[in-house]
Amino acid sequence: MARGKQPDDTPKGAAPLGPDGKPYTFEKALARLEAIVDELEDGKLALEASITRFEEGVTLTRFLETELARAQKRVEELVESAGVPTTRPWTGDDDDEVAADDDDDAL
Repeated sequence: MARGKQPDDTPKGAAPLGPDGKPYTFEKALARLEAIVDELEDGKLALEASITRFEEGVTLTRFLETELARAQKRVEELVESAGVPTTRPWTGDDDDEVAADDDDDAL
């Protein structure tokens, strides 16, 4: 793999290394993944280069998923209910549901 570490070389949960030899941050890993997607969608890469980019993308995706899960756990731990720290699962943004409910009231 030309950039970053080989997928098999990256310990589970560890940040893959960038081309500078330093571990990716979440933001840089996401930007690199977006660049890989653009390269693959462009269709100009040779087969072997495409496979290499795909492998790198899988490694970055796993890292990003791990980081998002870690952040979600931190948020769950910080949720407070009645002044007492408690946890509850984050169910995502409910803005769409609220907007849909508001639309129903208008009818």
